[in-house]
Order: sequence, then C-alpha cells, then structure tokens
Amino acid sequence: MTYTVKFGLQSQSDRGPIIARTAEEVDAALDRIIAAAPTYNHNPSAFVLERPRFGRLQVPDHGLKIDIDPTHHVAALAWVGPGFDCPWVSKSDRPVPEASLHKDIGAANPFPDDAAITLDQLRAAVHEFHESGGHRPTCVRWQEAEGF
Repeated sequence: MTYTVKFGLQSQSDRGPIIARTAEEVDAALDRIIAAAPTYNHNPSAFVLERPRFGRLQVPDHGLKIDIDPTHHVAALAWVGPGFDCPWVSKSDRPVPEASLHKDIGAANPFPDDAAITLDQLRAAVHEFHESGGHRPTCVRWQEAEGF
C-alpha cells in the first residue's frame, strides 16, 4: 500500500501543510523543513492520512514531531502511536548537550541531550515512517519520554 504523509510546518520563512506521497515528495518536504529550522514557530509534525483518527476533532492515532538544530546539524524526533503506553523520543550514543532541540518549541520543553540524531538519520526515519504507514521507525533507537 502507498501512504500519504501530511507534514505540518509553521515557521517565519515557510508554512505547510505539505503533502507527500512518494519518496521524492518526502525528500522535498524534508528539504523545506530543514531549511525552515532557524525560524520555527512550532515543531514540524507528520502523520499518515490513511491511518485511523478518533474523537470529534478526528485526531490521528499516531504522530511524529521533529526539531532540528541547524547550527549543530542534528535533529530529534518524538513519536506516539498505538501499541505503546507512552511517547518515545529518539536516542543516540553521542549526546549533543550544546544542541538546542525541543519537544515543544512553544513551551521550551527540551529533548534529552541523548535524543540528538544526525540529519541523515532523521531523513531515514521519516522515510521509514512514510513507508510503514506511520509506525515507529526502527532505523533509529528510541527511549520512553514524558509528554509529546
């Protein structure tokens, strides 16, 4: 099955939504998201349109949240979805304590230092998220987190 990812992007330099159905469109969306990183108003997010939604507001049953520190060329991910009792954030063997990465930019809620992954890992994880229909990517390591 082919899946469609809807990216939310709110920055001073670019706004979404961005719809991506193909690998090329996912790459183009990520290029825009990475380029806009210095001016984010809110964390970029992604969800698969074909997955279930719930409630009156039709909230997706899953989601991927992104932050990028362009100065240090790193990113961090938060994922929530069915089959898990809590949100998860990316985990790296190489913490980057000087990176500015937030689970919630508006509330200045930081990711753990060891959540920083490379931009190549970010790209691979988002592609896997797309190809798997919104499941938690396995190409990066994860750790349990408080709050999404």
